Amino acid sequence: MFARPLLRGARNVANLHGSWRLGRLGYLDFAANRPAGALAPQGGDLWFLYSLVRARKPRLIIELGSGCSTVIFAQALYDNAREDPAHAGRIISLDGMAQWAEVTQASIPGHLAPFCDIRHVEAVAEDQGNDLGFRYEALPDGEPDFLYVDGPALQPGRKICFDALHLQDRFPPGFTMVVDGRHDTVRYLRKHLAGTYRVTPNRWLHNTRFDLLP
Repeated sequence: MFARPLLRGARNVANLHGSWRLGRLGYLDFAANRPAGALAPQGGDLWFLYSLVRARKPRLIIELGSGCSTVIFAQALYDNAREDPAHAGRIISLDGMAQWAEVTQASIPGHLAPFCDIRHVEAVAEDQGNDLGFRYEALPDGEPDFLYVDGPALQPGRKICFDALHLQDRFPPGFTMVVDGRHDTVRYLRKHLAGTYRVTPNRWLHNTRFDLLP
């Protein structure tokens, strides 16, 4: 009875805290120039992702679905490289809609541009037996040590993102994945990913973290 209001309250607190932390650093200034209709920054999600990249120091992030998170990922990579050039990394962000890929590209401050590669890539339907969903038509090369799943857009009856299955042979030791919402995708991946993962749901932020174990 009280679970949903408590979770909403906890998420609101997380968003306020995250927005305060990122705002103090000036890392949300880009949002002022985003067009009407673009999703507003969610401070809790963005602070979680920023902190995780700062801690994990990935060399290659692949992001499925671009947006405010792309800017924050790039900022975390920039801060990692500034702290120690040996920790330099980059992000390749895919978006199935050219309009939003362009909006994200325009949101990237100049000093972060060298860390970003934002690509418009069409999403295509895929069926895995009775499980229906989508994947991006062309996935980047390289060995991602961090994958963020917030795309492609789903439809009723097609609720699974299959891209992780097509990338998993390239996941290195220490790989981390975060799935934003997308509970059907989480259930599918828990069942079908090869390897052993520690799976950590975050009910406050509605995401799920997968860490590949040795």
